Amino acid sequence: MPRYPLQTPDITTPHPDNDRGFPTPLGDIPREVYQRRRQRLMEQMGSGVAVVFAADTIDSCHRQNLDFYYLTGLAHEAGAALVLAPEHPAWQEQLFLRPLDIEDNRWHGNRPMLGRASELAAGIASVKRTTLLPRAINDALMNSKNRELVYLGPFAGYTSPVPKQLTVLREVAQRVLGCTIRDGHDLLPRMRSIHDRDELALMRRAIEATEAAFTDAMHTVQPDTNEDELLFTFERAIRTRGCRRFAYEPIIGSGPNSCVLHYTANDRIMRAGELVLCDVGAEFQMYAADITRTFPVSGTFTPRQREINDIVHEAWRVAVDMCRPGVTFLELGDAARNVIENAGYCDQYFHGLGHFLGLDVHDAGLMNEPLAPGMVITIEPGIYIADENLGIRLEDDILITDTGCEILSTALPRTSDEIEAFMAKR
Repeated sequence: MPRYPLQTPDITTPHPDNDRGFPTPLGDIPREVYQRRRQRLMEQMGSGVAVVFAADTIDSCHRQNLDFYYLTGLAHEAGAALVLAPEHPAWQEQLFLRPLDIEDNRWHGNRPMLGRASELAAGIASVKRTTLLPRAINDALMNSKNRELVYLGPFAGYTSPVPKQLTVLREVAQRVLGCTIRDGHDLLPRMRSIHDRDELALMRRAIEATEAAFTDAMHTVQPDTNEDELLFTFERAIRTRGCRRFAYEPIIGSGPNSCVLHYTANDRIMRAGELVLCDVGAEFQMYAADITRTFPVSGTFTPRQREINDIVHEAWRVAVDMCRPGVTFLELGDAARNVIENAGYCDQYFHGLGHFLGLDVHDAGLMNEPLAPGMVITIEPGIYIADENLGIRLEDDILITDTGCEILSTALPRTSDEIEAFMAKR
């Protein structure tokens, strides 16, 4: 078992950017949860040595590496590394932080000297500087029966940069005789796709804030206003409910822009009689929501718009009714696609049905494996008829339970009648 530091009264409440600068897990999930995650990962590794790197840069445009965050809760430590070595007789995990720069403290906040307080704050018994990382990896390998490195990162296409984790493992293997690299790329995605109670509580907060923002938007949208004004309504609503940012760049697409899947300019005047497709998700303590609704700018569907919305809703309903443990994404996708194809819109539906949701909007998970309790996925069929400036998508966040599923985003209307009645209250 890893040697965890004892708790002391002076460090009890984790929160970001604390005034002492200690490496502290973010938000409401206690450090003990991260300790259990690391222990469970090492049990699955069984043997060998793994390294997980933090992001090199963290700012308003760059988030923490999500595997590193999932295992440590450290959202603000750039350039750090976590070493896991389940076979080591003296330590099984070590955290490495970038070297201290007292001049930089003036610009970016206090980072203290390492010591017991840093270990207690992080919940990791051994915290060192990254200058000692190469020595620690070699030490762990020398205490590993098979001198085996375990790669925990993702696979990358041949045109993409080689992941830092894989580059480092290859560099180590070239310098340590008898060292091999074992593929463990599936371990963290499988763990991250099953959400515990603490994670689900944060995701519910993100979803509730997003639902409230949609309510405001659907009650205030008016013809002859800019998409950007509607975006401001969304942002104001999520911020007043404790969310500091969107989980991804929102899509506010009216008229012809409703047919552009990743439209993010959000700068067109919305006209009477048009639809506006809003794909928006708040982020709460690193966890994402992802909801899409398409609604009439004037509050009432035309007969043609209603026809397409009803087809999309039926495809959504058929897929959600199938959500349960043991079903695959492929089966869900085929069921929704059959509804749309049978209605004659095969070529107007050209994306997948959904994805995993969690720390990222398109979160880690193994798409080819059956669904399991604790997974949160999106269901989001759509039809896009560019010649008619008519694009409709319907998306909700679905928790897989022991016996079926729970729709987490329940506060918003879906059918044509429900949407019109909801908007009539404005």
